[in-house]
Amino acid sequence: MNSLEASRILSVLDESLEELSLLSFVTTEVLETSEQLRDVLGEDMVNNILKHRTTLQQHGKSNLGAEPVMASTWELVRLMKKSPSTQRLQRLHTDRSEGMLQVLSYMTKLRHYAQKRLTTTVEEDNSNREYYEEVKEREERAVSEKIQLEQKLKLQRVELQKQSNQVQNAEDKTRAELHELQNNTQAHQEAIERGAAGVRHEDFMTFDTELQVLQRELDSEKARLVTLREENKLAEANYRKTKKRAQQDVESVIGEYDQDLGSKESEFQEEFAEYQAVLQKLETFTAGYTEMYRERLDYEDEQKRIAEDTLQKGLHRVRTNRAARVIQAAWRAMKARRAAELKKKKKAEAAKKKKK
Repeated sequence: MNSLEASRILSVLDESLEELSLLSFVTTEVLETSEQLRDVLGEDMVNNILKHRTTLQQHGKSNLGAEPVMASTWELVRLMKKSPSTQRLQRLHTDRSEGMLQVLSYMTKLRHYAQKRLTTTVEEDNSNREYYEEVKEREERAVSEKIQLEQKLKLQRVELQKQSNQVQNAEDKTRAELHELQNNTQAHQEAIERGAAGVRHEDFMTFDTELQVLQRELDSEKARLVTLREENKLAEANYRKTKKRAQQDVESVIGEYDQDLGSKESEFQEEFAEYQAVLQKLETFTAGYTEMYRERLDYEDEQKRIAEDTLQKGLHRVRTNRAARVIQAAWRAMKARRAAELKKKKKAEAAKKKKK
């Protein structure tokens, strides 16, 4: 089947779905109250609805496949597709029948299924079939794994139940031991409390006896303390006298020390003044020595410069004399060479004259 035929089939299904949708709004309530809806739906629409109602009444609901009923239905649908009153009919708050809604739902599903089948190629169909087989196989494996896991879960539950029973038995045993231990502990505690009561009574008796002994010792120590206080008062008076004499001696020693320190201070000031004078002289001598040393250095530098100049002048004079001697020797040699050349030239001229 090519795409054109598929589009035609889909177009027919769409048109059928549209017509069924329009026809679903023509409910029993609309048929019965169509005369009151003339102002809303218009004259043509109401007349066709009345005609359709009459046809239905004549043939009955059990004979909906009769030719007149089909023609009336087709005429009504054709008018609803063209008439603008159809929108007003759709806006009426009427409950469409359950059967028509089921038919519309079935036609919608049929249209989607047909579109899917018509627009699916052979390759896509094979791919979908393979995918379905794969999903089916996965589901079977999943079911098998689920059964195995359920069996394992049952075994684990049994094992856990056994462990729970063991734990419960151990807990019951532990509780019994704990109850017995609590009873033993309570009995032991009562025995300890009875023994502690006897020991407490004995301790109280011993404490009273020791308290009386300590009270007598405390009284004797208090009397001894009074005696010691009297003795300490006398000793403190003697100590104060001794301290006063010692303070007087210290003050006299401090006075002598101050006098001695004053004389030492005057001597120190005199010695310090002499020291400052010596420092001043030393600074003066140091400044003079520095000046003399600087002059000595300047004199030595001047002598060095004079000696250097004298040496340079002597060297220049020696070089000048040497150059003069060299020039003089060169001049004598040149004069001798010229004289020899002149003499040779004269001899040559004389020889030429003789030949002539």
